[in-house]
Amino acid sequence: MACSAIKSTKTNSLSVTVKHSIVCPSPKGPVVLFSIVLPNETADVKVMLPLIDMMKKIEGLQVEYLVADLGYFDSDDQKESLLTHDVAAVTGFKTNTKIPEHCSPKGTPEGEQGHVLMFDGFDKEDYTAWFPAAEEKCAACPLQGKCQKQWGDSFLDNPFFHGPVPQGSALQEHMMGFRKQVELAFAQEFNPLTSVMKHKKVTVRTTERVEKWFILRDAFRLVERMIAHVRQTVLPVQHVAAMKKLQEIQVEQISLPLAG
Repeated sequence: MACSAIKSTKTNSLSVTVKHSIVCPSPKGPVVLFSIVLPNETADVKVMLPLIDMMKKIEGLQVEYLVADLGYFDSDDQKESLLTHDVAAVTGFKTNTKIPEHCSPKGTPEGEQGHVLMFDGFDKEDYTAWFPAAEEKCAACPLQGKCQKQWGDSFLDNPFFHGPVPQGSALQEHMMGFRKQVELAFAQEFNPLTSVMKHKKVTVRTTERVEKWFILRDAFRLVERMIAHVRQTVLPVQHVAAMKKLQEIQVEQISLPLAG
């Protein structure tokens, strides 16, 4: 799932609100589960944990991973997300973030000889990420006799680089790709709202009404995709076209002049 925000939504002449949403993937694209609307000055880092807490209250919903942008980047929140809620909050890292010595500039763990280490799993008993050495790299390594050939890094020491979804891993790249898809979907939704003054304007004012407006937009989008899913998986082939054809025949019959 993804945690996302839509900014620059003008509700009146003075205040601006931000819509924060929890989004999940579907065959038809990202689907918004729920959203909250807050004043623009509210820092994103203060929003992620309340969103996760709301998400955990949904009966039957189990989420293991949550990807968010750098606005939600905070080591304490990422620790609490995993330790308290059992949700791995995944982000990139900022340019001024201190990268561990055994990691590349991209945050990918490396061995003593500079070889990239492949992620081998995360132990939730002691919150340790494990990285074994690559056998093909060890054969010609002069340190193979002294090397432990497996490294374990604690999530508690550095949640950005030693979490269940390491930086540079295939899973992280997939999650960050979904996050970009969410951003594009939101852009398509709000571009029609752009005015001459380049503000994203909704049709109502005051934060309370804007929040209700967003809830209805999300609900209508979900209903539309539920209908599309039923048409593809439940209804007979060409059912909609057949019903339209039957409707046209009935209208034509009703329109015929009655015989005396």
